[in-house]
Amino acid sequence: MNSSLFFSSSPVNINLIRQLGHHYADYRLYPQIEHFNEGFDAIAYTSWLNDQKSRYFRKSLSLHINFPLRDALCRYQFSQILSKDDNDIEEYLYYLTREIELQAQLFEDDCIVEQIYFGGGAFNILSNVQLNGIIDAIEQNFNVMYEKEQCIEIDASLVTPHAILQLKDAGFNYAMMGINAFDQAAQQSIHHFQSEDRMVPAIWETQSAGFRTIRVELTYGWPEQTLENFLLVLNNIIAASPHQIRLLNYPYFYTKIKPKQRNPDEDLLAEEAGFEMLTVAMSYLTDAGYVHIGMNHFASSHDQLVIAQRQGRLYYGLQGYSIHPNCTRVALGISAVGSTGPILYQNFGSLQPYYGKLKHNKLPIMHGHEPSADDLIRRSVMQALICHSVLSYESVETFFSIEFKQYFAPELASLRVYEQAGMLTLRDEEIAVTPTGQLWVGNICRVFDRYLRTGR
Repeated sequence: MNSSLFFSSSPVNINLIRQLGHHYADYRLYPQIEHFNEGFDAIAYTSWLNDQKSRYFRKSLSLHINFPLRDALCRYQFSQILSKDDNDIEEYLYYLTREIELQAQLFEDDCIVEQIYFGGGAFNILSNVQLNGIIDAIEQNFNVMYEKEQCIEIDASLVTPHAILQLKDAGFNYAMMGINAFDQAAQQSIHHFQSEDRMVPAIWETQSAGFRTIRVELTYGWPEQTLENFLLVLNNIIAASPHQIRLLNYPYFYTKIKPKQRNPDEDLLAEEAGFEMLTVAMSYLTDAGYVHIGMNHFASSHDQLVIAQRQGRLYYGLQGYSIHPNCTRVALGISAVGSTGPILYQNFGSLQPYYGKLKHNKLPIMHGHEPSADDLIRRSVMQALICHSVLSYESVETFFSIEFKQYFAPELASLRVYEQAGMLTLRDEEIAVTPTGQLWVGNICRVFDRYLRTGR
């Protein structure tokens, strides 16, 4: 669906923002981490895996390794920050290696690792020797596919041609680059700086090294940021032609770091300014040939995500949009979030309890969630809306044996306000999200969030 006409012509509607609230609600997890149960620990996790084995149920694996550092792109829940001191890093690597060994013991040899994801500060704080040491530990303990996807989060301001070639030699073929505003006033306002002259060259250098996928995460809505400066950044990135560009809203991803009390009127004006940046950016990106997948995520027309969406096999989960829907995601490192089947879990977010569990050869799982049938139904509804913008009642009814309109009668009533605002169409057999509604698809999903509804 080409929505550039809407994006280029739609005025910023502050009344719509006031009525519908934040347009950046994200449902990578359902339920959210705050609803995880501390009763779900390493014993419960191990029992679940053993139950899968008894049923001869095998899935490919995706390993998510978290290195806690302030610039991490993964922001489900902020963990204790790891020092850059060499001794602290070596201690963390020692326990991380032990966790890799313990997790590997739970999986059979025929469970193949298809994806390895290095999140957080690995690029910032690890030497090439240390990074390769972790990769060696993974390959010694897991059955790793030769043509695996190996991803790392990168601070674009630290990229050098030599560093990128070292990553390529270590097997990395997917780079996620966080890029902020070039405007000095905007960077000064949040005490976070990136050098303008390193941004676009970082993309070029990664392309030259032969990375299969380059994804830029561009933040908009910074304090003091102007539309003109934001578009300067965006146009420079578009000119560099990364495979994927994701637009991130500053308030959603950064208020968890430094909560700031502000006047509600100031918040509303900030929302209006941020929404204007978003809609104009979407127009620029679609005009440049990028396809809006959803959730402010754009990809080139030949990208694997666009193909997967067209074929109906796109997935949205812990790492955002993905073509790996059936992977067991193994969480490694403090605060890392994992999943096996429908189960969600998270490691301890502080170093001492994380180390303490591993000292006693126990997995450092802090809490988790074993979903109810209702959780699974609602998760599938959110998946359909986020990945395809269309939800067929019959598809849900066939899989879960419910009568959709009866089961979701309160939610369908609540969706009327979105229909009146032009966000979606409620038909006899389906819910169809409009191009306008794609900007609020996270909020549309909130209507189906039973935990929010119960809380209210």
